[in-house]
Amino acid sequence: HRSVIAYANWVTETFDITEKTVFGNQTPFYFSMSVLDVFSTLKSGATLHIIPSGLFSFPVKLIEYMNEKQVNTIYWVPSALCIVANFKALDYIKPEHLKKILFAGEVMPVKQLNEWIRQMPEDTLFANLYGPTEITDICTYYVVNRSFDDSDVLPIGNACNNCDVMIITADNKEAEAG
Repeated sequence: HRSVIAYANWVTETFDITEKTVFGNQTPFYFSMSVLDVFSTLKSGATLHIIPSGLFSFPVKLIEYMNEKQVNTIYWVPSALCIVANFKALDYIKPEHLKKILFAGEVMPVKQLNEWIRQMPEDTLFANLYGPTEITDICTYYVVNRSFDDSDVLPIGNACNNCDVMIITADNKEAEAG
């Protein structure tokens, strides 16, 4: 219980989730990633639209739905973002209200992330979130604040509030700073 509350507090503060936030939910409620959408919405009074899963087979229709519902925030698995990028849907239609793109659950391929970055307004926030289910979804995050080559790997970033992160060396000892 405390972990969910701490997580909802961290998410709403870090990503400025408010009553003006309109989520476009992609994540099924049996998947740990739904914790962010559900609990940050309840905490802040935001709006949560459950996107019909069939729309992910039709990326242009998906974006039309997002525009109709005025979705300004998404937290999707990278494969969902990749569908939109790989089908070049953003060449045909833009998400008119989308300002925050958060992703987790899989490694985000930088090539497809770069397609989103090229197509979206410059002030769009992109963030890579990382963590195992057992810790209430996320323990680290990285706000994408620089360019990456298509072949690069995104960092997992810094520890979230109420989380500690350590790096273990090949000889099974905690790594020193730096």
